[in-house]
Amino acid sequence: MKNLKKYVGVLMLLSLLVGFTSCEDDETIFDRIVGRTWIGDLGFESDRHHDPLESGIYLGVDGFGEDQLCYYDNGEYYGKPLRLQWSVGNGTLYIDYGNVAPPRELRNVYVSHGRMTGTLYINGFYYGDVELYMQ
Repeated sequence: MKNLKKYVGVLMLLSLLVGFTSCEDDETIFDRIVGRTWIGDLGFESDRHHDPLESGIYLGVDGFGEDQLCYYDNGEYYGKPLRLQWSVGNGTLYIDYGNVAPPRELRNVYVSHGRMTGTLYINGFYYGDVELYMQ
């Protein structure tokens, strides 16, 4: 009987841990990121020299937005802004650039104090942990 109580207690503890693994719910994430521009590394680089580029993504309330890329070293814009479509689901920010660039997923999104963090996947492949800052 003691073992049964012990196992039931462990199972209850595990179910609580699994239930609270999500950082934030989708509505909270949406409300905190929409209508703002977020600056950071989303895995882009220039065509010629493969210089890393910084993204400045604006996320509109209608699920569309823009990504204005610029060089890290001097801040100059890199081409025209890329149009994008975005959504939030299951704690993940999905960014689709159509046929211009591979889609991005920012998983396990957490937003606080003007900073968005998560794990970036490009076209389904792991890229790394990233931080975006609200402009």
